[in-house]
Amino acid sequence: MVTSLAVAGSAVPGGTPREREVIAAFSEITTEAITASRLEDLLALVGQKLCGLLGVSRCSVYLRQDDGRFRGGAGWCGDAGNISAAVQAQEAGIPGDAFSREVIHSGAPVLISDVRNDPRPHRRTMEHWGVRAMLGVPLVFDREVIGLVFVDNVAREHVYTDDDVSLAELFGRLAALFIRQALQASRLAAQTEELDRQKRTLEFLADVHATLTSAVLEGADIRAVVGLLSGLAGAPVALLDEDFAVLTWTAPRALRAAPPVLGDRARDRPALRTALTELSTARPSTVLEPSSALGLGRRHVVCRLIVEGRPSGYLAVVEAGRALGDLDTKLAERGATVLALQVLSERRQIEAEGQARDDFLSDLLNNHREVTQLARRGLPFGVDLGEPHVLVRLAVESGEGHPHASVARRHVVTDLAARLGTDEPPATTLPGAVVVLVRLGAAAGVGDPDGVRAHVAAVADALAPRVRVRGGVVSAVCREPEDFPRAHRELREIEELSRSFGWSRRVVTLDELGLFRVVVSSGRVKEAVRFADELLRPVRDHEGADGPLLTTWRAFLAAEARVQRAAADLGVHENTVRYRLGRIREITGRDPAALDALLTARVAFQILELAGWFGDPL
Repeated sequence: MVTSLAVAGSAVPGGTPREREVIAAFSEITTEAITASRLEDLLALVGQKLCGLLGVSRCSVYLRQDDGRFRGGAGWCGDAGNISAAVQAQEAGIPGDAFSREVIHSGAPVLISDVRNDPRPHRRTMEHWGVRAMLGVPLVFDREVIGLVFVDNVAREHVYTDDDVSLAELFGRLAALFIRQALQASRLAAQTEELDRQKRTLEFLADVHATLTSAVLEGADIRAVVGLLSGLAGAPVALLDEDFAVLTWTAPRALRAAPPVLGDRARDRPALRTALTELSTARPSTVLEPSSALGLGRRHVVCRLIVEGRPSGYLAVVEAGRALGDLDTKLAERGATVLALQVLSERRQIEAEGQARDDFLSDLLNNHREVTQLARRGLPFGVDLGEPHVLVRLAVESGEGHPHASVARRHVVTDLAARLGTDEPPATTLPGAVVVLVRLGAAAGVGDPDGVRAHVAAVADALAPRVRVRGGVVSAVCREPEDFPRAHRELREIEELSRSFGWSRRVVTLDELGLFRVVVSSGRVKEAVRFADELLRPVRDHEGADGPLLTTWRAFLAAEARVQRAAADLGVHENTVRYRLGRIREITGRDPAALDALLTARVAFQILELAGWFGDPL
């Protein structure tokens, strides 16, 4: 049997004994509505009082959500007490629950006297709760159903009279007033709490911004800013480059272990790559959840650093010791903004210092400034022109397929400084060349041009995969400001000559070139090449039958005309050297041991080595 009743008018409070019972019940509900801190407690009390009025033992209360669904809010049972947790897992009006829908649509109580034989209730729910007869009561406020109350007698039959139904409807209308007020109070409390939370968040973020910007203004570098962020977040923080390599990181002392990195396994996952690729100024951060598939054991908040409109790395805050929340995300975003500005500032400072250093070195090489002014300008860059220096000129490939000369300079000075164990030396770029100023002395890590040549040659070899160095020359020692323009002019002339000869990745000192420098300065290089060719070609034509004559002649010159030393260097008997020198005398008509022949041969070999006669270096 299903009964649906609607009360046309409101009952007059205090009109009947049962209505007085309703008023008495609401006196207690009123107190609870005023003093209760939780809406759930008020809902449970409303249901409990209705059960008492109707003489049943169980109730459940549902509230309408913003999306129109009715979710469980509270429950009470005479045997079990508070059953709100179980009710909150339920939803009324779902498919198959025509009973609840009728209560909602009619806005009036609906009674089912025989649940087991009625098709309207949700079958499994009724069986789960052991319902025999049930009364559904709407909570109506301003002609709108804002909630539902269901009452029954646990696993027992119960007869509801028409008076019970009318009383339940009156109770529902009064309860709706209190619940509506409680809902509004709850929403206002939630809004107040949210506003207070937002206020605290804004105050915290303002403090964060003030702390970070103050630190930067006081001279804190990038590493110090990362340390401040870690302290504020109470979690490890890492600054990563575009390839996710850790540039710097720090963590609270209790959480320090290995630097937090995103492994190759994680970075290769399409989902993670997509999440990181989508980061921009409009969407500055993302949260990477822990995932065994991604190889992430902890949650990461990752922010994009954008410098001058270009991606410039990532900032990562890593979960450790506590769960990361929205506040940590906002903290990371503020930190990333400050770090981006700091990166830009340091980049600008480096560029400005580099430009000033370039200008100083350019003026020094081209004699554009007065001597005392040059000496004074060099001191801020660590250059004391009163100390001995050498110039190094490296010819580098440029153009399509090769890095810009400024990039080559950065590689050269960084690698050379690392090998010397000093600060980066001043350097400047010229078309197709890099010129470096290297100090000599114990504190500089190298004492003479030969030592510089060895380090520069190692740098040229190490840079081969990234920068093609065609050749290099180390100047003689410069001890006065006036020495540098002359040394630079000599290096340029030698480098231009070597380019015409196809000199490839050879680093020499100017002192090594000896008399060849005189040939270069004379401007009669072609004649010198022809002379050297005429001197050495006849000897080369006799190679084979008389043994390696040119190799023996070169070894003899390198041994400073000492037969015993030349034989040791060649690994042959002294008489073999003497025999070959005799053949050279016969072929050339010159005594190889004579002083003029030694000087002439030395220059000839140097000229033809540059011209590509020999594959091995000097």
